[in-house]
This record gives sequence, C-alpha cells and structure tokens, in this order.
Amino acid sequence: MRGSPAFSSRRNLAASLLLLPALALLVGLLLFPLASGIGSAFQTTGTDGTARFVGLKLFKILAREPRFIADIGRSVVYVVGNVGISFLLGYGAALVITRAARATGVVRGILITPWITPPVVSAVIFRSLVDPSRGPVSHLAQQVVGGDFMILGNAHSAMAAIILHSVWRSFPFIMLIIAAGIAAIPRELYESAAVEGCGAFRRFRYITLPLTRLHCAIVLLIITMWTIQDAEGVYALTAGGPGYATEVLAIRLFRESFLNFDLHMAAAIGVVLLAVSGVFAAVYVVLVGGRRLEL
Repeated sequence: MRGSPAFSSRRNLAASLLLLPALALLVGLLLFPLASGIGSAFQTTGTDGTARFVGLKLFKILAREPRFIADIGRSVVYVVGNVGISFLLGYGAALVITRAARATGVVRGILITPWITPPVVSAVIFRSLVDPSRGPVSHLAQQVVGGDFMILGNAHSAMAAIILHSVWRSFPFIMLIIAAGIAAIPRELYESAAVEGCGAFRRFRYITLPLTRLHCAIVLLIITMWTIQDAEGVYALTAGGPGYATEVLAIRLFRESFLNFDLHMAAAIGVVLLAVSGVFAAVYVVLVGGRRLEL
C-alpha cells in the first residue's frame, strides 16, 4: 500500500539511487581535487620526480617569510577596503532604487553593468583610465600633484586602484541582494511607523536595517570570499606590482603555480586561503544558526 512503511522505504531508496550519479559527479569534480590539493600542501617533489611527505615544512617556510606575512597584510587591507566601501555604496544604492520606482529598471540596468562585466575586461577599462599618457584620472592626479604621477607605479595609489576596481565590480551585487530584502518588507510597517511619528532615520534604524540584517550577512560573506580569492582582476590591473606592492595571497598563489611552477608551495598557500574562507563561513553559520540574524 502507498501509505505503508515498506512503500515509503522503497520510495526513499529509489530517490537515493537517483541521487547517486550527481553525488559521484560532485565527489569527482569537487571533493577529490580539493583533497588532492590539500594533500599536495604536505609534500614536496624530489630530484627523481617523486613526491614525498614533509609534514608542515612548507607552512613553516611561509610563516618565516617576510614576503608572505606582507602578502597577508595586503590581503587584509584589500578585503577590508573593498568590503567596507562596496557595502556602504551597495546599501545606499539599494535604498535609492527601491524608492525611485519609475526609474528602477533603468537604474538597475546601469548599475549592474560592472558586475556582469568580466574582471579582465573591467581591469583593462580601469588601466585605460589611469594610463599615465592619456588616462583622465592620471591627468587629474598630475594636475593635483603638479607633475608626472603614475598611479599604478606608486605602491599606495596602486593599492587604492585595485580596491576601487573591486568596489566597482562588487557593489552592484550587494545592491541587488539588499534591494530584494528591502522590497520584501511589508509597507504596512512603514505606514504604521509614520503614523506614530517616526521620521525617515528612525524608520531605517528600527525597520529597514533589522529586517535586512540577514541579507547583509550573506552579501558580506560572499563578497569577502570573492575578494580573498580574486586573482584575475588584480593581476590584469597591476600583476601584483609595482614590485610586491599589490601582491595579495591570490596573486602569490598564481605566481607560485603558473610562473614558478611550484605546485606544492601554491597548494600550501591555497590551504591558507581555504582556512581564512572557512573562518568567515564559520562566523556566518554561528550567527545564522544562533538566530541572531532573523528576517
């Protein structure tokens, strides 16, 4: 019979068997390469071409290397700068487009352009803006300092350039997610608050912000992980230069893998990136699991 326990068990078994191909594909394409990469971080290749287990040797080398410590510091600056600025811009843009109902479609279409543009293409656009010979931004900077000034040739301005490029690409995604959260808030709450005499700031503080807190946590987590792992945008814009001025961890991993062909050291750096991403993911799970962020 359809309602019998035996029928339910057979149906569950059939559903599980249908999921096996997808599970096998997941293991083959995701979990196996991940495990292989982590294992490679604990090995080195000898002169005979064979890999041998060395434990934490590569991580100890990285921990004692000033360049790697500086890479971590630059990564922190890059992440904090991008996430902080893009979140404020994205939240502000979300507030604007949810109130400008007539122009919402046009405004959204314009604002999401940086997000849908490939990172390498957007980096080329930014390079043209800061080109020392004909870039308008470089020309303006030269007028301010009163002489020749190469934005990508200076350590501080190059770091600012990669942060602003990442902000330009990140804030449209934040805007869309936050705007969706704001649109889902019942209008009756705002009407009741207005009747009670609450101004625009108090309505934002006590209605909009609390009811979009979960959306904020989601976009902050996603943008943080995107920024930590961003190599293509930074490399296309500055290639980690000048010198090592904009070499973040993702660029260091790229260099070790594809320029130095030291796959074991690159795997060790990848494990560090994975651990940092895992910390942010754990914080997100704790906050959401603890119901501190509620819709």
